Amino acid sequence: MTETLQQQQAACECGACQFEVGAAPAVRFFCHCTICQAYNGKPFADVTVLRAKHVDVNDMSQIAFKKYRPPPNINRGLCKTCGKPAIEFVGFGPAKIMFLPSITFKRQELLPPPVMHIFYHRRLSDAADDLPKYSGYLRSQMAVGGRLMRLFGWGK
Repeated sequence: MTETLQQQQAACECGACQFEVGAAPAVRFFCHCTICQAYNGKPFADVTVLRAKHVDVNDMSQIAFKKYRPPPNINRGLCKTCGKPAIEFVGFGPAKIMFLPSITFKRQELLPPPVMHIFYHRRLSDAADDLPKYSGYLRSQMAVGGRLMRLFGWGK
C-alpha cells in the first residue's frame, strides 16, 4: 500500500470529538461481533482502518475509553458528550492502528470500499453483497490480521 496524502476530517455525531486524517485509509470492513454490536448500537460496525500516526485527535479528554475483553484487546472510545462511537485503537508504537467509524468521515467518497464481513456468524441479518464473509473467531481475526499485515508490510 502506498500511503498517499489524503487530508480529511472526521467527527463523532455531535462534533465534540474531531479528528484530522492525514493519509488515505488502509482498509474498510464490516464487523458483526457482539462487542461491535453493543459498542455501536447497531447490527454491525462499518470501520475504516488507518495507521495511528496519520490520525490527530483534537481533544482526547472528550473520549471515554473501555476495553471490552482481555487481550488481544481494542480500546474503544465513546464521545463523552453524545455517547456515540468515536475511535478505537490497538497496538503500540509503529504498529498502532486506529479504527474510525466510517460514518464519521466528512468526505465519504474518499473512503475505500468495504472488503469483507467478519464475525458473520454473529450477524443479525444477512448482507446482500458479494463481499467475502468470515465466520468464527479465528477465521475472522486471520482475515483482518492478514489483510493488515499485507497492507502495512508487517512480518517481512
